[in-house]
Amino acid sequence: MSNEHPHSTEHPHANNEHPHEHPVLNPATEEVIATVPAATPADVDAAVTWAARAQTGWAALAPGDRARLLRRFATAVDDHLEELAQLEVREAGHPVGNARWEAGNVRDLLEYAAGGVERLTGSQIPVPGGLNITFQEPLGVVAVIAPWNFPMPIAAWGTAPALAAGNAVLLKPAETTPLTALRLAELATEAGLPDGLFQVLPGAGPVAGEALVEHPRVAKVVFTGSTAVGKRIMAKCAAGVKRVTLELGGKSPNIVFADADIERAARSAPGSFLDNTGQDCCARSRILVQRGVYDRFMELLEPAVRSFTVGDPAEPGTAMGPLISAAQRERVRSYVTEDARVAIRGEAPAGKGFWYPATVLEGVGPAHRAAVEEIFGPVAVVLPFEDEADAVRLANATDYGLSGSIWTRDVGRAVRVSRAVAAGNLSVNSHSSVRYWTPFGGYKQSGLGRELGPGALAAFTETKNVFISTEEQ
Repeated sequence: MSNEHPHSTEHPHANNEHPHEHPVLNPATEEVIATVPAATPADVDAAVTWAARAQTGWAALAPGDRARLLRRFATAVDDHLEELAQLEVREAGHPVGNARWEAGNVRDLLEYAAGGVERLTGSQIPVPGGLNITFQEPLGVVAVIAPWNFPMPIAAWGTAPALAAGNAVLLKPAETTPLTALRLAELATEAGLPDGLFQVLPGAGPVAGEALVEHPRVAKVVFTGSTAVGKRIMAKCAAGVKRVTLELGGKSPNIVFADADIERAARSAPGSFLDNTGQDCCARSRILVQRGVYDRFMELLEPAVRSFTVGDPAEPGTAMGPLISAAQRERVRSYVTEDARVAIRGEAPAGKGFWYPATVLEGVGPAHRAAVEEIFGPVAVVLPFEDEADAVRLANATDYGLSGSIWTRDVGRAVRVSRAVAAGNLSVNSHSSVRYWTPFGGYKQSGLGRELGPGALAAFTETKNVFISTEEQ
């Protein structure tokens, strides 16, 4: 992977030297695998100008032509799935099986968005005295600020529909995981997307990210990350009445009722908080178990946790890799305190790499910080509950409301509890939260707006209303 900007031959500031470069580490080995330039505010300004020019021509294309180019982009991604997956393994420490799914998800999102280009229709509204019609028009330049936990898919969540709706996109990847984003931009250019339409600006959040958020010609900001940073971005966008979509933190419950298939619920629970080493805003890190089956559930949970294979992410059999950084490992470690009993502890490799073992805590109250704060690591807390009302009370005893699971054989209970839990994405007898066909987003401090699903393109448009008088002149 070249360390240069993917559009270095066309970018108006291509000959400028970047005084700051950022090393990219392999979290499994702590080795530097690449160095990328860190975008400055001047770089951001030049990129916005270039993107605005490209967007005008892109929006003027016939919808079928825009869709065709997006499908070519999807094909280019499909042709390089393994290359993209291996980059993800190296820069993010994701198990290779997960990384291959992530690259495939980018392809699927582009295909899905391309299918919506020719279906982004307005409406005709009956009114007296004339004809009233609406148009869905692109916003212009959209900034997508992507996180490090799922670098490829979440970048595509904003990028694919924004492009499909006729916008230009400036993608700022996380400092630790810029390589797949840079490669995707190269593939977009190779597929024939106009120069400047989709640019990647690696760099520090307080520098490149802030410059994007504050730029007057950026019409919308899509941010995925922590609630604290999301609040700051929302405040900055408010100054310019700038549109914003925020996908923020989570502390999702996994509610297991006594009438559930306990064996299946326990067997599936580790994946719900250990997948991606727990670095998942949808992680079910609060396991709520009805008291009558609590002991049996814990007996079944222990072998399920211990069987979760931790090791070299490049090996096909690995289920869990390292954390992203030493700082993240220290943050996770801080939640395993003396007043929390470690009920289950898995294994983790020794030596180099940001490893942390799967850990299950019990004996803490529902107000303990490990039970209410987002840990973003392979740690879960198990809490008992008495009845349905108690389960709902505990599930909602958090500032977040992103996702969650409900395990029960009672269909009525499944519906009641789903309606009562304040979360944007719930699964019954499953831990699956995200499908690109369906809307995704959170309640409370888990975010603002929705991504994915049939409404994804419309979220990147303005609605224009036009009345045409039919009265005789």
